[in-house]
Amino acid sequence: MAPKILNWEIVVYILHTLGGGLRFIPTEDIAKKCFEIAPDLFSWIKYPEYPDKDVVRHALIRARDEVGALVRGRAGRGKGHAARSNADPALDGWSLTAEGAKWILEHKSRLEKILKFREPASHRQELLQKLDRIRRHPLFRHFLEQPEGFAPSLGEMAELFRCRVDSELGTWEKRFEMIISQAQMIPDPKILQFVDHCRATVKEQSKGS
Repeated sequence: MAPKILNWEIVVYILHTLGGGLRFIPTEDIAKKCFEIAPDLFSWIKYPEYPDKDVVRHALIRARDEVGALVRGRAGRGKGHAARSNADPALDGWSLTAEGAKWILEHKSRLEKILKFREPASHRQELLQKLDRIRRHPLFRHFLEQPEGFAPSLGEMAELFRCRVDSELGTWEKRFEMIISQAQMIPDPKILQFVDHCRATVKEQSKGS
């Protein structure tokens, strides 16, 4: 009997291999790769030579809403819908959450074995390069030297996390969540501790503003 694997598991793994821990990936890109890896599961019924974007969208929504918030994002309106309704196309794209990154680490070996597909080596290199920017930053070095007395200002954190000082808390959270998911994949516990400290500092300062 072949090992059982669910659609949402494949979709989350494919999102990871496409760089979903680094950026938001369009639904169509995920659907295309899922179809290449498992065409029987991700094709139209009547026309099996075509990828079925809806199957992938439903799997992503399930991974987001039902099985532990492993991904974040949405499937936006297509060009045809926008043209017919005279509306702006909704933002489309998906990325891994910190929980999704942990899930990938726990299940990656099993998924690679079943799907016979590995993430590109360049993917890990890009992750390391992203995190290296944090490691080389004076604010991170200051944290390593004095973790107990570490008290960064909003301005210092805004420069590092590429966020406006007056950004809403939700914007800060998106920046923190992306770096946490990247650090989970390596993994790098020091960066995770650093980001958690910065996150708590932003929350505390936002209460007093």
